[in-house]
Amino acid sequence: MRGLSRYIITQIAGPFAVATLILTGIIWLTQALRLLDVVVMQGQSAGTYFVLTMLAMPSVITIILPIAFFFAVLYALHRLYSDSELVVMFSAGISRWGIARPVIFISLAVSLLLMSLSMFLSPAGLREVATRVQEIRTDVITAVIREGQFNNPSQGLTVYVREQGAGGTIQGILVHDNRDPVQPVTYMAENGQLIKSDAGPRLLMFNGNIQRTIKTDEGPSITLLYFDKYTYDLAYLAGDPEDVYYEASERFFHELLWPAEDDVYGQNYYPELFAEAHQRLSTLLHPLMFAAIALASLISAEFNRRGYTVRIIGAVTVAILVRILCLGIQNLTVKTPLLAIALYAVPIAVILISLAMILRPDLFRKAGEKLRFYRRPVTAEV
Repeated sequence: MRGLSRYIITQIAGPFAVATLILTGIIWLTQALRLLDVVVMQGQSAGTYFVLTMLAMPSVITIILPIAFFFAVLYALHRLYSDSELVVMFSAGISRWGIARPVIFISLAVSLLLMSLSMFLSPAGLREVATRVQEIRTDVITAVIREGQFNNPSQGLTVYVREQGAGGTIQGILVHDNRDPVQPVTYMAENGQLIKSDAGPRLLMFNGNIQRTIKTDEGPSITLLYFDKYTYDLAYLAGDPEDVYYEASERFFHELLWPAEDDVYGQNYYPELFAEAHQRLSTLLHPLMFAAIALASLISAEFNRRGYTVRIIGAVTVAILVRILCLGIQNLTVKTPLLAIALYAVPIAVILISLAMILRPDLFRKAGEKLRFYRRPVTAEV
């Protein structure tokens, strides 16, 4: 039996790994596009983009893990039936529970993996992404300095730098400040340096001039002022990094149910956090639920040379409907917290019904025969 269990587990593990890899790639692509705009607009490197997408990967795997496991179990069982291996097992006296036991065992292992992802790795990765994105948006150096390009870090401001050196030193500076259209100002300098101070970022410029244009009724008037050193204030470009707040998916489990008293977001959106917490807990039942649906659809059936296409379609349909039902209940839980009980009741009910179909398939066959008998049209004898 141990060898048989290992064999069934290996038959599931291969398709499970392939399905996880394929689905992760598809969903990761859609998630990564959301970060592409931030990285490109802020002038970040490809390495930064890669790190951000890798940090978001655990949240993607959390979504697809139960789905990939369901299709892996369904594929493995159908393959065992198609190759008549399950028929041989049943003929050798192995019960349906003997076939179902290793599948249930691996589903529990998937639930443990899912718990580590949803409770720890996924929120940790997403909150790190949120923090880094905020830092990127408030990073004045990357927003202002783009070597050899005319850059617009904010409305009405144009910056050009001919060359950027080490330690924040820059050569060939042009800053055109048109935030006040009536009095635009142009700063030009041979070299300079970006520094960070307690009051905010500053641009030090050396050996340059300031051109001020004053528009009057008689025409524009230009004044020219030369300087050896001038400090340009860039504090208005920098946001406040302390304004970062974490949404429901970016919080650890205890932060969902027990937000801090000074957590403004947590206090204002507690219903959403409450629904997210119970959704994470109830999702731990989904691998076992999907495994039970796959087992009930195939090993409770008698051998059929025509195949099991109808049963597979039925299993996929039931899995989709149950998943949609759970998503709907989660949305309703935001307004009605008591419905959180249904997030656990639905998977448990599906598991119990599926196990009953596996262990006592004769009862369901008899019920189906009775149902067909009652639906059979009655014809009167003449």
